Amino acid sequence: MTARKRSESQQDVPLAVTAVSSEEMASQNISTIADIARIAPGLDQREGRKQGAFAIRGVGQVRLTDLQSDPGVAVYLDGMFLARNDSQLVDTVAIQSVQVLRGPQGTLFGKNSVGGAILVTTKDPSDEFAIGLSSKLDSLGQRDARISIDIPLVDDRLFSKWTFGSIRSDGYAEDVDTGKELGDDDRLLAALQVLWNVNDDMELKGLAYFNKQEENIPPYYCEQITLSSSLSYARTPGRPEAYHEACSNAEKLIGTGKIQTENFGNKFSSRDALFGVSLTWDLPMGTFKSITSYALKGDNNNDYDIDATDLLIVRNTEFTREQLKRQGIYDKDGSRYTLGNELQFSGSALTDRLQYTVGVFASWESMDNQIAGQALTRESWVGFESLPGLPSLSDICTLGGLLGEKCLYVRGINTSTLSSFDNTSYAAFSQVLFDITPTLHITGGLRYSYEKREMLLEEFGSQSVPPPIPGVLPWPEFIANELPITVMTETQFNMLEGIENPLSRGPKKTGEVTFERLSPMMSLSLDVSEHFSWEQIDALMAYVTFSEGFKSGGLNVVLGDIEPYDPEYVISTEVGVKIDALQRRMRLNLALYNSDYKDVQILVTKASSLGAPQNITNNAGLAKMQGAEMELTWLLSDAWMLRASGNYIDARILEYDDEVLDPVSAEPIAIDRSGEPFPYIPRYVYSLSANYSLRTNAGDFDFVLSRNTRSDQFMGSDAAAGLPQFRAQATIDGVTTWSGRATWIPWNDQGLRISLFGNNLADEEYVASGSATYSGFGTNAITLGKVRHIGLELNYEFH
Repeated sequence: MTARKRSESQQDVPLAVTAVSSEEMASQNISTIADIARIAPGLDQREGRKQGAFAIRGVGQVRLTDLQSDPGVAVYLDGMFLARNDSQLVDTVAIQSVQVLRGPQGTLFGKNSVGGAILVTTKDPSDEFAIGLSSKLDSLGQRDARISIDIPLVDDRLFSKWTFGSIRSDGYAEDVDTGKELGDDDRLLAALQVLWNVNDDMELKGLAYFNKQEENIPPYYCEQITLSSSLSYARTPGRPEAYHEACSNAEKLIGTGKIQTENFGNKFSSRDALFGVSLTWDLPMGTFKSITSYALKGDNNNDYDIDATDLLIVRNTEFTREQLKRQGIYDKDGSRYTLGNELQFSGSALTDRLQYTVGVFASWESMDNQIAGQALTRESWVGFESLPGLPSLSDICTLGGLLGEKCLYVRGINTSTLSSFDNTSYAAFSQVLFDITPTLHITGGLRYSYEKREMLLEEFGSQSVPPPIPGVLPWPEFIANELPITVMTETQFNMLEGIENPLSRGPKKTGEVTFERLSPMMSLSLDVSEHFSWEQIDALMAYVTFSEGFKSGGLNVVLGDIEPYDPEYVISTEVGVKIDALQRRMRLNLALYNSDYKDVQILVTKASSLGAPQNITNNAGLAKMQGAEMELTWLLSDAWMLRASGNYIDARILEYDDEVLDPVSAEPIAIDRSGEPFPYIPRYVYSLSANYSLRTNAGDFDFVLSRNTRSDQFMGSDAAAGLPQFRAQATIDGVTTWSGRATWIPWNDQGLRISLFGNNLADEEYVASGSATYSGFGTNAITLGKVRHIGLELNYEFH
């Protein structure tokens, strides 16, 4: 493995690391790096999401749609840092291995990360001509195909690998109105890898990767929880039901394979290109390495059906995007680019007793035309059957002489924003390993980080009071109290159907913040087995590691204004042992850790005055994570192998002073959220698998059966969901799923592999992920795990 920028055994690294080969990924039905979370202790990725948003030991990023916020877990593809959550699930051409490093990382890597790092290494081009074919089909309509061609260009010097692929599936929920499949896959990819052995001391690698993605978002189902939210009784023109009724209707579809959502938008699409060049140069005094990358993303749409109904259009940006285009304001979809470069030098001294790595890193990122904001309906007009703190509408209608008529509070809500971001990062890092004795080793490292965040914001607002309609009852006392509301009859309100509320330009605003930090690390390890003799223990290493992680702060768009949020810090202490035993047929790794998490960046939902809830990043004061991890691999015989892994974590928010806004007046109300459950962190996760290999005259057979268990996890995204009376409803139940795989390799053709696989074999119905927003919606928006599906995979390699 290469976790410390040198090739060494996993058992020699004083750090909790999971290393997974491509063969093990295939046997465990792992098709993307997101699926690694099933077997890597402490690694979590919210199932069903199309973004990365990884967390390790509870530290990471839960704000999936925040493009300007750094990920808490850094993902590297062949040493290139992938800057954003929606690029972390890139379909790599051919994976050689994946390494998961737990705990803060920064003294050996270009980008600092508070949670950990995931290192993805692809297979190098072969030195001989080869063709690889793979195809996958399953009962959910998955139909993947890929071809790779290795072509040597110059003998012993220049090699290339060409890869072309298609990933498609039908999705796993059908819209009841349009028949559109949600949660589908539709990606085309192409890649070129080049390996040039310039001379005996210099190697150059190049990668060009292209991806086209045209998919629908995952299906979100609504669960009605409380009627005390600001939008529980919201109405849209031309529809007879309020939001809480639309949610209850959508809730009836859970488990049917059907979904009720908007008939437009809800897209997850982009065009991606990634270019990278790495140079490795062996010099007399050490090894120099340069890694340069350029990533481009265009035509980017990233919708999210946060209200989980077809009544409201919150976070479905399609209509606002088209409205701005019609008004000549918005002429192209959002795009961004990232340019990064890392230089590092590794060497040794004192007859190799001292080994060191020093490096510098820089990245520049620009994002344009990022659309966001608040819009509740296509017309932007919203009716309310009632509002907390305001007079009864039946009394108002009676006083107005409108007996027998149903009245509504009405206002216009559409405050869209176009944002551009520029992010700049500079860093210098170093790490030194010194052998105090042949068995006692100390490692120290230091990192300097500089982060700059800039934002240009342009806001577009709409009028708050509808255009004149005969018979409308204006109520100036509400307007006088700075509540832009009028009162209309239901008939009058429905006349607004199809009447677009135009957007007008507001002032442009700018924001800028900078942050700096020095982050140290230190570890001490001892080869215990060299001092003691145990009959069944082949090797035992014990270690203790201290490290600090830093994650940059940034800028929020809050109710049309730019507001900063602070960096977060993690101080982690880890104690572990790594054991090889029974003539190295058993490997057991254990780790205990404590993480003090300061100024935690937490996703919160703010509801403006009579408006749509907004997701922003807020800082909690202090949290603590304490946990234990275990990994076991045991070769029982030449035919049987057992694997087990698991983690337990106690995550607590110790200090968190927040505020909520009154749903009508928008006046802030202070609230103490200390003691609230930490979102999206299951208390325990474990996996078990058994592998049986059979050699026959007909070929080789491999059978794998796996069990994965996850405990309950809290999914609250606002202060109301964390209240004791709501915590049970805002918690996802735990689940156990089974998967299996049988592979046949014919005896007369070792290049052919035929596999039958199945996931969720017991056909468990469970909630994969979701969010609970009770002050704004009073509902849960959940996405379900995939039902049982069986498939066939074919792989063939020709040399």
